[in-house]
Amino acid sequence: MKRRSLLLALCSSAFISAPALADEVKQEAEKLAVAYTDCVAKKDAACVAALYTKDGVQINPGGVFSDLKTVYENNFKNGTDHIEIRVGNMSVINNDLVVANGETDIFGKDPKSGDATKVTVFWGAIDIREGGALKIRQLTVGMKPPPAKEASAEKK
Repeated sequence: MKRRSLLLALCSSAFISAPALADEVKQEAEKLAVAYTDCVAKKDAACVAALYTKDGVQINPGGVFSDLKTVYENNFKNGTDHIEIRVGNMSVINNDLVVANGETDIFGKDPKSGDATKVTVFWGAIDIREGGALKIRQLTVGMKPPPAKEASAEKK
């Protein structure tokens, strides 16, 4: 009987601590997004690249990229100034794995004209624990399509 009570107590504490652990991991993932935003605002490609795992990749309409410092250096050369991240969904799979998606507004200046630009992208991320910290393992970015045109009332 004592053995059964002890087992029940241990299992109960595991279920009680699991949501608390998930909240801590979620907060850690949110801090990663803030760090990403801060690195972009500083236009520091090495800072952004350091937020990825050693084998991290970015997938975007141009392909799959693992030289992340160069990717972000090019982004800054092409006018990226700062970003605003919106998380749509975030799932804490376990202490070492978070899957999330959302949208990001990328603000900058056209390198040729100097005009202000804003591009909205969809993104999905897989964050894993490496060296004790959550880092980006894969960031997939896609362009948000323009709004649909309204159907013409004079269709023939």
